[in-house]
Amino acid sequence: MDKRNHLIDLLRFVAATWVAIFHFNEPIPYIANWYRSFLKIGYVGVAIFFVISGYCVYLSALRSKTPRDFLVRRICRIFPPYWFSILLVGLSVIVSLIVNKANSVAVLPKNISGILATITLSTTPLFDVPIMNWVYWTLTYEVVFYFLVFISMFAKHQYRIYSYLFISISGFFLPVHEMWPLFFVKYWPAFALGVATYRLLNEKTQLWQTALLLAISVSGLFYIQIRPYEAITCIITAVLIVSNNFKPLKANPISTLGDYSYSIYLTHVPLGIFILGVVKQQSIVQNNVWVNIVWDLTLYAVIVCLAKLMFKFIELPAISFGKKITNVTRKAAV
Repeated sequence: MDKRNHLIDLLRFVAATWVAIFHFNEPIPYIANWYRSFLKIGYVGVAIFFVISGYCVYLSALRSKTPRDFLVRRICRIFPPYWFSILLVGLSVIVSLIVNKANSVAVLPKNISGILATITLSTTPLFDVPIMNWVYWTLTYEVVFYFLVFISMFAKHQYRIYSYLFISISGFFLPVHEMWPLFFVKYWPAFALGVATYRLLNEKTQLWQTALLLAISVSGLFYIQIRPYEAITCIITAVLIVSNNFKPLKANPISTLGDYSYSIYLTHVPLGIFILGVVKQQSIVQNNVWVNIVWDLTLYAVIVCLAKLMFKFIELPAISFGKKITNVTRKAAV
């Protein structure tokens, strides 16, 4: 029996696609047409990612034997592709220096502390270090979420739900900051909604705690300062995941592309905007909606091909390495 959740794969690919094409069109003047209007809300793809992350990371924590195993595997999952994408940003800077005689694409760290912050994802919004790639701020949210899940794992399973409830309730009373220390409050309800959705479908105990987390998460989406479209998208994502539990989506070519969503997310800015964004500056691309669509899809196809290679040669080996070192450590401890 196929146990893979193909709907989540599909949603990941849809989110990556929407965010990428949204970003392709952000640097150029807005022209009112149906295509640009639809893309203008492409930022909601991030909300889809956060709900899915809450769902999948909670599952990953359940499958991990120890908190250390969880943390090591998460680090191996997120950082190697991220570091490779930094190299792509560096390549885009070199191209800009050659073509434009100046770095007109990315803000580079200016000192050792900035370099270390960039390598460790301790950049904006965690600390006041500019990000090199437009999407990196979301990865800082992910890392903080991993850390909070990691901390919760030191408690017995039946008590972990209370840590999620505590943070969720606290969000109603804490001010929303764009930076440290309370930046995470803003998007916590999206992650918590993913956790609550997983528990609702897969855990038959502590039902009232799960229902409470679900209710608080949904309320938090609207009470805490995120945009309405993001809140609605979070709820739609959770509803789709729940409905898929009753009639699972079968494997299909598009859901298979979900494997490449993280690499797509990391590479579309340096490749599609920093290096090839010059194409978007042509008036025919900006003013003709069909030429714009054709270019966006062509560019996106190139990025998907690169993402496939990244997944094969960077993501998969890193994931395997994380599993290997945690298994070796566990055997050595026996």
